Amino acid sequence: MELSTTNLKVGETVTLQRSEKVLKKSGSTIFKKFISSRYVCIRESANGQPGILVKVLGKTPATLLTIIDGKPYVKDDSEHLFYDTNYYSFPFPKGEQVEEALSIIRNNAELIKQFESLSMHVNTEATFWVRDTTRNLLLKRQLHYLDAKTNQTCTATENDAHYRLSIVYYDDSALVW
Repeated sequence: MELSTTNLKVGETVTLQRSEKVLKKSGSTIFKKFISSRYVCIRESANGQPGILVKVLGKTPATLLTIIDGKPYVKDDSEHLFYDTNYYSFPFPKGEQVEEALSIIRNNAELIKQFESLSMHVNTEATFWVRDTTRNLLLKRQLHYLDAKTNQTCTATENDAHYRLSIVYYDDSALVW
């Protein structure tokens, strides 16, 4: 996928075209991850370092998350076809990616204002869902979240609700997510 603008600046809003990747196919049900819509550039691509685009998805309760192919998954969108059903989820970032993004946002008041102006409220001291999972004693996958105050990854409970971020890296007009 290519960016329409190659010279993105910090704080700039970017509208990404919808892009999808299949995670798992189970009979007539297909689980996909996708990116689309508005993202905010929080770091420019320069000196071999990829740029970072972030979308704040708001708080999501643990009861809406499932594990698909070992990763957290939320049915953000669906498509019911004649023979198949497609479910779509924004991808969950790794804990280190969330830490890096929050560090950049926390230290730039203009970025926080930009997110607010786009109705993407972000509290950089809150908790955030991450891609990382572990197995418990019964070999069942457990969801995790990052506590931004302590930079600790914690095991979630079913009563938890945490923010979600969609993070996309870009370099030389290519997107990595």
